[in-house]
Amino acid sequence: MPLAHVFKFTSLWILGMESRRFSGIWFPRSIVSGVTLSLLLVCVMTGVITYGVHRLINTAITTAIKSEAIQEANKWAKYINATSPDLSKMLDDGTLTPEQSEIVQAAIDYNNVYSFMIFDLQGRLIFESDEGVLVDPRNQAFSEEAQGVIQSGEPNVSLIERQSYSTLPDVFINALVPVYGTNDKMIGAIHLFMDKSDQAALFHQFLNWLGNLLPILCALLYSIPSLAFVLKREQSNAKTRHVNHLSRFDHLTGALNRHTMSAEAKKRFALCPANEHIGVMFLDIDKFKTINDENGHEFGDACLHNVASILMGNVRATDLVGRMGGDEFVVAMPDTTHEELERIGKRMLSDARKPFEYKGRTIRSSISIGYRLSPNGETPQTALHCADLALYHAKANGRDAMVEYFPELDVALNRRREIEATMREALVNKRFETVFQPITNPKDNSVIGFEALLRLTSESGEQIPPTEFIPIAEETGLIHELGLQTLRNAIKTALNWPSHVFLSVNMSPRQFDRDDLIEKISAILTELNFPAHRLELEVTESLLMENELRVSEHLADLRHLGISIAMDDFGTGYSSLGYLWKYEFNKLKIDKVFLEGYDFDGERYREIIETIVVLGHKMGMQVTIEGVEDERHTDMLQSLGCDQYQGFLFGKPMAAVETLDVPWGHAKTA
Repeated sequence: MPLAHVFKFTSLWILGMESRRFSGIWFPRSIVSGVTLSLLLVCVMTGVITYGVHRLINTAITTAIKSEAIQEANKWAKYINATSPDLSKMLDDGTLTPEQSEIVQAAIDYNNVYSFMIFDLQGRLIFESDEGVLVDPRNQAFSEEAQGVIQSGEPNVSLIERQSYSTLPDVFINALVPVYGTNDKMIGAIHLFMDKSDQAALFHQFLNWLGNLLPILCALLYSIPSLAFVLKREQSNAKTRHVNHLSRFDHLTGALNRHTMSAEAKKRFALCPANEHIGVMFLDIDKFKTINDENGHEFGDACLHNVASILMGNVRATDLVGRMGGDEFVVAMPDTTHEELERIGKRMLSDARKPFEYKGRTIRSSISIGYRLSPNGETPQTALHCADLALYHAKANGRDAMVEYFPELDVALNRRREIEATMREALVNKRFETVFQPITNPKDNSVIGFEALLRLTSESGEQIPPTEFIPIAEETGLIHELGLQTLRNAIKTALNWPSHVFLSVNMSPRQFDRDDLIEKISAILTELNFPAHRLELEVTESLLMENELRVSEHLADLRHLGISIAMDDFGTGYSSLGYLWKYEFNKLKIDKVFLEGYDFDGERYREIIETIVVLGHKMGMQVTIEGVEDERHTDMLQSLGCDQYQGFLFGKPMAAVETLDVPWGHAKTA
């Protein structure tokens, strides 16, 4: 293949590679670049090798033709000498006999001799075949080339190539060789012009064949391993890029990972001009654990990816979106305003409320956002801390909201930390106090049970209300140990009561997250030899909305042990009748807010209370009303048929030792 064709082929290939598309398949730019470079190297190397081989073969052809010409010239000279016995006389006389003329003519036809000249020992031209005439040697000048050959005895051969003409050969040999007589004595020199076009054509045909084959062989020998190397390198580079991607991005959501987000945010804060502000959002998915538990982790992962897409789809190109872990995300927005932060945040809230469908299952979820418009000079850690506090406040106040940081949140955080520290110390040293509020029989006001209530006092003597420390215990996970410790202490006290008096203990929804809850409760009952039918566990409607499958199983197992289940604070939540039917509660506890309402709107709230009592009885449940504080309440309740009363009228929460002095009723309560 001519070198020009190689370059043409390579150019077309490179143009195709630059388009990066072959047969509808797109290749990565790195592969295209590597293949292009390899092909360029193939082209260059092939050209160099082809040129070198051409030079080498041309030299070999010239040498071979010259060597053959010397041999043939010597043979031709010997032929002349052998066929013309009077050759030395012809050289001396410069004349040819008719017989010698025939011999010379035959010699011209021998071995493609185009023409020849004969020189005597002095290097003078005696005869030239082109002219066909005799030359008087005395009138001829000496030939230096002939003299050189005669003196050295070595032939002088040169190869001449030229364009093809009708009367001239393409390739011929200009050979000047010595001539020896019959006694091997040099008698002169012969200058031959030999036509070697046929032999040269054979050599050149071989050269052209080799020239066509060589680039292909070079391409195969180099390009195949080269392309293999490029592909192997691309695989390695792809792995490196993948590792680099994993080192920067969260593989599940495509957002920046925690490390990269922190590093990039630090850069943004460091480079922030004095007249600009950076907005920081801290957000998470509301009730994500429930989504995971009810729909599976694959669905939960898809939900995380969907929320990340919502966040990245609403921010600007210069903003950062990172996943900090679990369902928590952070958004950093350089050079923004309070209005822009709120506008983007509201769009995120709106998009997150839209139904999310994955593999045939659809849910409606939401997110909560805390945000901070960071003033110049603030560190990213401080800004994130402020946004986190705002997020906590958003979730504590109902979720699906966007809250801006305000300084009072730091006061609340410090308070929370103090309470958490107090709780941990109280758990270790068993300083939590369990008090008991009586539950009475409306017929004779006798005590038929107690509700166990927790109290916490700080080391400074401050009384911390349950409404403050219970949510913290739930968030920190301390509720599991605290709940079991409370149950154990309450049962130890109840062992001193009459056998018909029951014990009621509140259960946090977080306690139902543990798979070993039933096992733990059963172990405590067995250890303390306390009858299960004397234990009543109170749950709220919020528990029933968390994880229906897990809750249903746990409640069924508790009833199987013989424990009674009461729905506490009925009427303050959704009060779904479906929950009452589904979970088969033993008791319904009417929240005290209805008696508080009765104090200022008696007729209306009396009808509401009556309706709840009738509903509970129709569903086979006992009904307890909380918040009974004066005889006006009991006068109204007598006609409604409540089964049990609980309130300050019959006793405030009391210490364990005080429970022994209450008026006990009989075993049959209602």
